[in-house]
Amino acid sequence: MKKALITVCLIIFIPQCGISQNNSPYQPDFNNKDYEKVITTAKKQLKINPKDSMASYFMGFSYSNLKQHKKAIKNLEAVKKSGLTGPAIFLRLAISYTAENQPDNALVQLETLDSLQFAFYKRLDKPEFDALRDNKRFIKVRESMYKRANPCKFSDSYRQFDFWLGEWDVYAQHQKIAESSITNTNGDCGILENWRPIGSNGGNSISYYDSNDKVWKQNWVASGSVSHYEQPKTETDGDMLMIAKGPNVWFRMIWYYNKEDDTVRQVQESSSDQGQTWTKAFDGLYKRKSE
Repeated sequence: MKKALITVCLIIFIPQCGISQNNSPYQPDFNNKDYEKVITTAKKQLKINPKDSMASYFMGFSYSNLKQHKKAIKNLEAVKKSGLTGPAIFLRLAISYTAENQPDNALVQLETLDSLQFAFYKRLDKPEFDALRDNKRFIKVRESMYKRANPCKFSDSYRQFDFWLGEWDVYAQHQKIAESSITNTNGDCGILENWRPIGSNGGNSISYYDSNDKVWKQNWVASGSVSHYEQPKTETDGDMLMIAKGPNVWFRMIWYYNKEDDTVRQVQESSSDQGQTWTKAFDGLYKRKSE
């Protein structure tokens, strides 16, 4: 069982993943960045068992950290041949092949990493890959990983409410009544509202697209109360519409975006007959703050 755990750890993560020190003679020294000692220990082990893939694994990573990339490549390729393959190995090989001016081999490792559906785009932004920065294959891999890590940024469903994003002065009957800050959050998967009225307490909401129900939803918190809005599937008006169904009163919020003026009109209505009739409760105009 312990052996299986070690194997899984090696396949999925980098050496720091937490292999028990009793199970790995390399881990303590590796954690202490004593890479030379790790290599010495691994060499001794390989004399006893030339097929010890874990010894080659730690040697490969240690050589890579010491920037001895030819030796790192030799050991990490041996690890791959032994059957231990995982994202950390492909990434380290890509780093070492890049350092050794072997771009094609480096790109093969990154393309394999991409095919495994990992999203290490931030690691690709580090200086160790500067030599590949303008390579079309590298750019394609980086874009693929970026999209995988940020799926909401590239989904039309999640972008339906983007017109509301920004810093706003809010007016009612030509008088400024509030300021409001609307920002993206959580990888552009949600929209945060910070409502700051003049002379009274404010409120906050988070709006998000529910991919299961395929509708937009909003949780609004103000003055100790919480309202749960949801986009109806049958009723449409404006550029966004949501309804909060309370036990006695329903509220309907409608947003109208004027692209020419770059303004948003927000209308709130209430209903005491479960949506059969509506009475206007608020009519505000969001005017974007000048930069």
